[in-house]
Amino acid sequence: MLVGKDFDKIKFEAFGLDLLEPNAFISDTLILLVSLFVAYKIGRMRRQEPFFKNWKLFFIVFGVAAFLGGAGHLLFNYFGVIGKEPAWYLIVLSVFYLERGMISIHSSIRFKNFIEKFIVVKLVLALIAVFIVCRTANLDEDPYIGMQVPTINSAIGLFFSLGYLGFSYSKNINAKFRYMWVSLLIILPSIVIQSLKLNPFSWFDRNDLSHILLIIAVCFYYISIKGYSRHLGTISA
Repeated sequence: MLVGKDFDKIKFEAFGLDLLEPNAFISDTLILLVSLFVAYKIGRMRRQEPFFKNWKLFFIVFGVAAFLGGAGHLLFNYFGVIGKEPAWYLIVLSVFYLERGMISIHSSIRFKNFIEKFIVVKLVLALIAVFIVCRTANLDEDPYIGMQVPTINSAIGLFFSLGYLGFSYSKNINAKFRYMWVSLLIILPSIVIQSLKLNPFSWFDRNDLSHILLIIAVCFYYISIKGYSRHLGTISA
């Protein structure tokens, strides 16, 4: 266990390339595979409501963002920090789809319309902020500065969508929505893990540990989505 600082990046060669951090690439690829599988399962539900469409888009975009993030680690010697930028933009976009999905089933039309406008504005501002940070900050000295905007944007979106709405829907729509706010509790330790730089092993560092927590959270999202789908089927019947 290494606390307060990171292990030296794992270096290896493959196909004539000097590569870095295979562990990050593997765990990010695992996020991609799990996310695409969940997106496929949502598609198999054959539901046309915005809730399901937006959640499917979330999983696709989030999975691709994770994969590109892993590729950014792997190919850092060739693309530098700029190779990580696409993932940061896509993380912001993925949260937007998650927010749209969750607000789409709110009972208050007025509140829903207000939040939909708010998250569009937040999306645009967050994308602009990522661009500004990437163009002005010294990311070569500290690449994690580039993650600050996506992290703050995600925190706002997840606390509202999974925490507030998830809890509200678990009481008023279907009990399975409790897995949304429980998933938030699963993700929260990542803040401590990243801020304190808690690295269990060189080949399983703080990023990998956070990725495992994200995968568990993704599975919890699916439990809630599946439960809501069955709830709608019961109502239709």
